[in-house]
Amino acid sequence: MADLQIINAVIDLGTNTCNLLIAECFESGTFRVLYEERIAVKMGRGGIHKEKLLPEAMERGLKALSLHEESIRKYGASRVRVIGTSAIRGAANRDEFSQMVLQHFGWNLEVINGNREAGYIFRGTVNSLPPLHEKYLVLDIGGGSNEFILAEGDHIIWKKSFNIGIARVLELFPMSDPPTLPEIGQVGKWFESHLEELGKICKQYQPRILVGCSGAFDTLMDILEAKIPDATIRRSSTFPLNDFHRIHQQLISVDRETRSLIPGVDKNRVEMIIIATIFINFILGKLEIRELIHTHFSLKEGVMFEMCTTS
Repeated sequence: MADLQIINAVIDLGTNTCNLLIAECFESGTFRVLYEERIAVKMGRGGIHKEKLLPEAMERGLKALSLHEESIRKYGASRVRVIGTSAIRGAANRDEFSQMVLQHFGWNLEVINGNREAGYIFRGTVNSLPPLHEKYLVLDIGGGSNEFILAEGDHIIWKKSFNIGIARVLELFPMSDPPTLPEIGQVGKWFESHLEELGKICKQYQPRILVGCSGAFDTLMDILEAKIPDATIRRSSTFPLNDFHRIHQQLISVDRETRSLIPGVDKNRVEMIIIATIFINFILGKLEIRELIHTHFSLKEGVMFEMCTTS
């Protein structure tokens, strides 16, 4: 008997981007991607440190959801889940925005906490990886928060969401163009001060593999392969450390205009990729990582796997 095919949609409304995944689910619990789209929304701009969604941010969010709604209708998705993360969960007026989403689209905005976000990220990631025979660390770099998951096989040892996302850092540390070495050092010290718990757990378990998922890692892989931004869905692939360090140096040594012309650079990430690559370089050095793996799968894929296994 053939699998019953159901089309579902997941919208990941993050701090910087509003991501759509439409997929065909099967009774086996797997899915086939039909369509993906990413729209820049910058929900946290101007308000993330004030714990508030500004009116213009809410307007950008609603506009992105409206565009995604058109795609969802086109593909005839029977179920839609909308997930709100860091900028929204930290906003005092999030209920106001949730009500707007309900009134405009009839969708319940699920504002999830950092622990649940990390869980979804791991579920999406682990289903895209080859068998790993040692402990590894998953990293999802977001605009409002960064999630770390320490795992062995398909078992989570520890997970945590840190409110040190790229949008937060950019507002706290305006940088020169290109950034100076003292500025990069200052940001590194700030990361160090906020990641004591990560340092302790990794000292205990010593993971030497870093799995970078979605977002900034997609951009870095597009640069490596000189591909059109976000045009390639890669379940997982090795990212040679020498290549990362070469790209890192390239990105931090040129100005914004030159950076935007590098093949593979997402125009919506020209500014944020600087902080992201500084952060990744910090993590690689701090934790003595020997291997870097990239996967396109992350939160929205984790939610989709859940939808495909529940009625």
